[in-house]
Amino acid sequence: MTPTRTRIRPYRRAAVRRLDPQLVTTLFDLPQDPECRRQPGQGISEVMARPTWWPFLRADLLAVAAVVNWGLSYGLTKLALAQWRPLTFTGTRFVAMALIAATVLRTQGRLHVLVGPDRARFLLGGLLGFTLYQLGFVLGLDRTSALSSTLLLATIPLFSLLFLRLGGVERVRSRQWAGVVLAIVGVGLLVLAKGDAPRLADARLGDGLSLGAAASFALYGIVTRPLGDRYPASTVLAGSLLIGSLPLIPLALLESPPQRWAAIAPSGWAIWLYSVVVPVYLGYTWWTAALTARGVAAIAPYVLLVPLVGGAIAVAGLGEPLTPWLALGSALILLGLALGRDWLPHLPRPRR
Repeated sequence: MTPTRTRIRPYRRAAVRRLDPQLVTTLFDLPQDPECRRQPGQGISEVMARPTWWPFLRADLLAVAAVVNWGLSYGLTKLALAQWRPLTFTGTRFVAMALIAATVLRTQGRLHVLVGPDRARFLLGGLLGFTLYQLGFVLGLDRTSALSSTLLLATIPLFSLLFLRLGGVERVRSRQWAGVVLAIVGVGLLVLAKGDAPRLADARLGDGLSLGAAASFALYGIVTRPLGDRYPASTVLAGSLLIGSLPLIPLALLESPPQRWAAIAPSGWAIWLYSVVVPVYLGYTWWTAALTARGVAAIAPYVLLVPLVGGAIAVAGLGEPLTPWLALGSALILLGLALGRDWLPHLPRPRR
């Protein structure tokens, strides 16, 4: 008797054939399936045919896609800021993203979630993940190098572990604390090794803003994680994005000196369009879906890919110098992250 292969998510293919609210959700969201297990007498081909293994692999792939695009955005945003004023660049982007978010919520019929029982969590997630994070990211990047900004924002997993421990969510082991201390030493070397900025005070301010953005984004993942259990990832992203965009929109009008629109070349507009669609809207949606499927502790370390992508662009594409002290500080940050995530091998204990 030939075993019957399980059909994998037929409702997803049906949703693509017609334009309805379900399409907006199924393009980005992950199902919450149990872990795939091989049953006695069941062949490997039958196990792989089951839909339970795919959500976990897909969560990892979405997290990688998100952080790779975030890494690309550091160098591209640095290039765009040569033509754009930083607050105007941020404010106009979020005008467009707020319109997209409102359209998604209306299409899904979920505008009511912003005034429902979870309104406080949507509000806090929007302020942390978009208002504070984007201000720290853009203003920090404008005052420091793209390489330093990339490496400082790579401390997001450390802040995630710290906040999880302070909130009593997870127990933090001694190796994780050691990783935090080691990475802080690396950050200190990174800040003190600044030699490419016109003013040291500006460089330190830019590094401090980037570090604050990392802490804000770590809190965003923890705050919005419970929302993923009750709503699709696209709804969580759209709701928090719509709220977090509102304080950023007026910034485009408050920039001094004002934006010279004639100074923006087609390449500047192309980077603006890319930053609206890919790293923020799609990237955040992929990241939220991955957090929901795998959890904060499992997904947060993927941020380590950001300095690999962004640093390569900053050094190779922008010509930023890679000094020995900067390299040592970067290595300590990455070593601290590896130690904190328990990726390094344990030394065998001597027998008594």
